[in-house]
Amino acid sequence: MLVVEPTKSCGVDDIELSELLTRVYVAGGFTEPDEAVSFFEPSAVRKRGMLISTREKQHLVLVGIVIIVPPDSPARRLVQDNEAEIHLLGVKPEYRRHGLGRILVESAIGMAKHSGYSKIILWTLISMKSAQKLYEATGFIHIENIKSNGRDIKVYEMALCA
Repeated sequence: MLVVEPTKSCGVDDIELSELLTRVYVAGGFTEPDEAVSFFEPSAVRKRGMLISTREKQHLVLVGIVIIVPPDSPARRLVQDNEAEIHLLGVKPEYRRHGLGRILVESAIGMAKHSGYSKIILWTLISMKSAQKLYEATGFIHIENIKSNGRDIKVYEMALCA
């Protein structure tokens, strides 16, 4: 049984957070190990914004996360006032294909609406085809392609109704 829980940083410990991000992004071939040290440093990840997590209920194992990044966060990159970003959607490989990514994205959308944001922006590597399908299926619209740190990125947005 899986449960989704909106949580502040106290709900996820540093070791499990680092392990999840490393498994998803480094082992998945999307981030180099040397980059991961700074990108996924737990206190820096927590400072980005509101962490939403998914746990396997029986053993309370962390299986997925997403972060809602507010416009006043130093981690924001593309948003303007009254807009939010989604960062670091990740689900452990053995828990994929059960709708957890969708649950996390929909939870992030709901929390962003509840917070009064007018829009959500996110980006993903062009190679992350499954993530792109998920974002499009949940209503995000591809608005542009950009290059960042030598990587090809797809940018998506969703207008939120008040």
